[in-house]
Amino acid sequence: MLAMKDTTKETSSFRINQLLHERRWSQTDLAKKLGVSSQAVQQWVKGSSSPRGKNLAKLSNLTGLPEHWFFMAADETTEALQISSPGKILDARQERLIELFEQMPEAEKDHMVRLFEEKVKEYERLLSELIALKNKTK
Repeated sequence: MLAMKDTTKETSSFRINQLLHERRWSQTDLAKKLGVSSQAVQQWVKGSSSPRGKNLAKLSNLTGLPEHWFFMAADETTEALQISSPGKILDARQERLIELFEQMPEAEKDHMVRLFEEKVKEYERLLSELIALKNKTK
């Protein structure tokens, strides 16, 4: 049983290192994005522990990779899980927004999402008014 746990830690260590390399993130970057200590990420990288529970779910949500990916052996690859080609590349502003968002308390995150939704609706309403005004002047 101990050998299996060590193998699991080694595998997750490989995957965390792969993730850091492919995304060009430092251990500190990943820790901040996940809201965990740098020491936790360092232990994952070294293979002395592996992400579990909420932290594993956060990793999955952050990366868009399924939780089981972090425990797949290095020789197990599928085209659907190519880490080097995430669905959408974020620009620097989008990454900064995510970094700031991840640092907020959960309740405040919900509040910010609502604010953004309201702002988009406000712009849509304003655009509709401007279009209607333009059509009246024709």
